[in-house]
Amino acid sequence: MLASIGLVVILTGCASISVQPGSQWATKQMPQKVYVEAFSTAKAEINVDREGAELATFNTGLQNMMTAGITEDLTDKLVPAVALNKNKPKPHENAWLIRGQFVLVNQGSRALRGIVGFGAGGTKMLTNVQVYDLSGDDKKPFLTFSTTGGSNAEPGAISAIATTPLMIVIQAAASSAGGIGHGVSEDTARTARQITAALSNYMYASGWIPKDKWIQPKAYTN
Repeated sequence: MLASIGLVVILTGCASISVQPGSQWATKQMPQKVYVEAFSTAKAEINVDREGAELATFNTGLQNMMTAGITEDLTDKLVPAVALNKNKPKPHENAWLIRGQFVLVNQGSRALRGIVGFGAGGTKMLTNVQVYDLSGDDKKPFLTFSTTGGSNAEPGAISAIATTPLMIVIQAAASSAGGIGHGVSEDTARTARQITAALSNYMYASGWIPKDKWIQPKAYTN
């Protein structure tokens, strides 16, 4: 099993997403590309103010946001990344595949977050993530982890204006989803950044990237 780099707790405020390690095994080389499948919502607990067709639209928008966020952040910081339709055959090449599942999405209350703050109306997002090596055994992931967090204790109002390239991409991906709340959009951006960090951590531990490209994941604590 690959020797892991310890996850470092970084205190960056009350709104955050952290990484909980799962399993990891050595794989042979740095990928030239990363493919990202839409995260499944099939078994997720989705707590939002929608049902029926509106809920289905929300779920699709959520999947699009996550795919867009991961591909944007990975491309910007580590390696080119593109979306991959899960119904298409997986290519056999020097590439990795990210697959994941939403476990919990809690929309919370933007009004309470903005007016009261300090935990009222907090959002929550949990995911499970698996990474596969498409150049070798693509049946079993060589890296697994989960992400968890949200804006449970964020004081004050949350801006509704996207001000970073990552948030702009995520909100554009959600534009046809019937108004996904900004809190969920921000949790998606944070989750995407931590997924990038987890891959960076693996690459650094493998000796494939220099320390100045190593992004330390935020460690999960109970």
